[in-house]
Amino acid sequence: MRVSVFFTAIAGSAMMLMTIARAGMPSLADAVEAQDAESVSKLLAAGDVEVNHPQVDGMTALHWAAYYDDGRLGLQLLNLGADASATNRYGVTPLYLAAVNGNEKLVRALLEAGADADTSIRGGETALMTASRTGRLGAVQALLEVGADFNSKERKGQTAIMWAAAEGHVEVVKALLKVGADFQSPLERSGFTPFLFAVREGHVEVVQVLLDAGAEINAAMNHKKGGGKLPKKGTSALLLAVENAHYDLAVKLLDAGADPNDMRSGYSVLHTLTWIRKPDIGESSAGDPEPEGSGRRTSEQFIRELVERGANVNARLKRGRRAGGGRVSAIGATP
Repeated sequence: MRVSVFFTAIAGSAMMLMTIARAGMPSLADAVEAQDAESVSKLLAAGDVEVNHPQVDGMTALHWAAYYDDGRLGLQLLNLGADASATNRYGVTPLYLAAVNGNEKLVRALLEAGADADTSIRGGETALMTASRTGRLGAVQALLEVGADFNSKERKGQTAIMWAAAEGHVEVVKALLKVGADFQSPLERSGFTPFLFAVREGHVEVVQVLLDAGAEINAAMNHKKGGGKLPKKGTSALLLAVENAHYDLAVKLLDAGADPNDMRSGYSVLHTLTWIRKPDIGESSAGDPEPEGSGRRTSEQFIRELVERGANVNARLKRGRRAGGGRVSAIGATP
């Protein structure tokens, strides 16, 4: 009995000494957040640190390792039993943070440790969407290999291939097409498809990849809601390219069969060029500055090439503002 009490006292003293030795030491999550390598090493060397102990908002050491793209520490924490599926107060997982950085090695390790490839943050953005936006092919492939849903939609209906196309990530777009990602269905609210996102941003290579995959060159945007910052209903890829001053891309679209006289939006490409060259003045949505655009062609050079390809210089507007209030009617106006 005395021996038992003796060893109990010794154990208690050891725990007390350990507590005293750790006085002032941060938690593991705090140390990783602060990128305090010395404290992290000491805590891990102690051997009994709780690797899953969260901060007030639910962030764990593994979260912070993924956030700082510290793959070595992330793997070490996983080997020590860190929870690959831990979520913070906002639903963010280490996998999401690894996908933000496109860290293939850490993404694979998290998936092997049980992280759900289809877990999403608030708003519905999945790790695959995040990795596709980041553009790191390895991380995207790692998620696809474990069966991540490549057609999953976030709150606004956007998919992984839409993210990749909008950001101009050619190889990621190819990888998603290879597994059968839907690139034809438009967003209900805006009418954008991956093809049209790529056109708007002037990503020529992505545009060509999607055309080769079967994107319709003369498809018109027919969304539920137009106006404001959204393109008008009837907007084509060619018109979208011109509205954003991507004149080199616009010529490629013409060469691929785009109609230079398409007026489903209510006006022609030549009409559009008149207000791009001389934007409305003011702070309203109609007072935007001339778009920055891309490519080497100027608007004047493009106009000449557009006319050479059959654009009708006498095309007339079928609708527009009427006369009154000191304004001239736009109905019937030519470029």
